[in-house]
Amino acid sequence: MPMRRLFLAATLLAAASTSGVNHASANSWVVVPADSKIAFSGTHAGAAFKGTFQKWEATIVFDPANLAAAKAVVTVALASAKTGDATYDKTLPTADWFDLAKGGANGTFETGQFRALGGSKFEVDGTLAIRGLKMPVTLVFDFVVQGDTAKLIGKTQVKRLDFAIGKGSDASGAWVSLDIPVEVAVSLKKD
Repeated sequence: MPMRRLFLAATLLAAASTSGVNHASANSWVVVPADSKIAFSGTHAGAAFKGTFQKWEATIVFDPANLAAAKAVVTVALASAKTGDATYDKTLPTADWFDLAKGGANGTFETGQFRALGGSKFEVDGTLAIRGLKMPVTLVFDFVVQGDTAKLIGKTQVKRLDFAIGKGSDASGAWVSLDIPVEVAVSLKKD
């Protein structure tokens, strides 16, 4: 009888431990598209330009108190890049730039390790994939929770030649800046 009680106690303890891990897991968040954007910028022939990706989706699991369980995958439809300039918008899908025909229609960002920087600031190392090429990218961001909603605002910088973007026509950066700042402003609600 004591062995049976010991086994039962061990089983209950294991179940409670597993249950505790599940309760402590990070929160799942759903993007509010109307109040969210992924933007990019740079210069062309010395003039500043800005653009946004009109179509993208993200799976985000994040709790500032449980960074070990945090993860995110963002998939961006590269053809949805819009700058407001018809020439830029026609050029971006072509072979030397996003190469949608051969490089794939989507870019993806998948997170790795998250780190707290103090207060509401965090950073995450991730892998960005564009045109079949993958490179490490670090995103620094603020994450502010208000009840069942949150705001994630972050930025990183992408070296376009790491992904052979514009390599054939402007490898020197004489026309288009080599470093492309990317900014995200995402409104979220708990899943």
